[in-house]
Amino acid sequence: MRKLLVFIALVAGLFIPTAAGAQGEVIINELRTRLWPEYDRNALLVIYNLTLAPGTTTPVTVQFRVPKDAQVTAVARETTSGLFTVDFTPVDEADWKTVSFDVTDQSGYQIEYYVPIQKNGAARHFNFIWPGDYAVNTLVVDAQEPSQTTGFTSEPALPNAGSSPDNLPTHSGTFGSLKKGEQWVLQGDYSRATDDLTVSGQPVQPSGGVIDNSASGSSAVLDFFSRNFPLIIAVFGVLLIVAGLVWYWQSGGSSPAGKGRRRHASQSTNDAGNDQVYCPQCGKRAQPVDKFCRACGSRLRREEV
Repeated sequence: MRKLLVFIALVAGLFIPTAAGAQGEVIINELRTRLWPEYDRNALLVIYNLTLAPGTTTPVTVQFRVPKDAQVTAVARETTSGLFTVDFTPVDEADWKTVSFDVTDQSGYQIEYYVPIQKNGAARHFNFIWPGDYAVNTLVVDAQEPSQTTGFTSEPALPNAGSSPDNLPTHSGTFGSLKKGEQWVLQGDYSRATDDLTVSGQPVQPSGGVIDNSASGSSAVLDFFSRNFPLIIAVFGVLLIVAGLVWYWQSGGSSPAGKGRRRHASQSTNDAGNDQVYCPQCGKRAQPVDKFCRACGSRLRREEV
């Protein structure tokens, strides 16, 4: 019974720290938001790239709210081999749609969704809302103009001008930290005389590359071990403990009895050898009760044996 209690305590010690650490608050270290209107759909493409703050306990399930009319198309995890899809669950609520997925480590994660834009002739208008699901240490926003755009403005202003890999004008800004529950809203306006998409019939290719839906070969193996490393260590520790207990019980219960049986057998053999009587004339072995040799009839001399 005592051995069983020790075993249970050791196993529990492997899992209690993980369970306690999972209660920590989730903080986003950097939330980089890219806004691409009329890129490959007649809508605003919103791309979140985010990392959790150092020290955040993982794995942890996170939930992000997006507008109720949003269409969530992908959640992905950044790896050295590219982007790999992550299972997510969208749930419709009263005013929002909630996207839930598991963050397994400190890698970067990407969320993509589309929301409608407003059109009035050549005039275009879109809204972006960060609902404040988590505290954010640094918010970075980057808006890309569609092709053939004129008069792009935003509120708040995005002061940094640049150019995308597709040679489209971009506008960006860094807005510091946000508290949990603090909303951040951006409104964008521009004019465009055409409804042609910037990339017609082509899949979206964010800065991380095309999202790969199937991790295979060595990349898949490395990805599996990186996701499940704490669990693998815990299972390995349990196996070592079980193997040690089994060895202890077996070695402690079998050795003394085995040695006693060997000594008893050896002594019985020697005693049996000392009881043998042979005829002094013909050498025939006699039975213990014989007084004369059954082969030649000579008298047995037991006192000489």
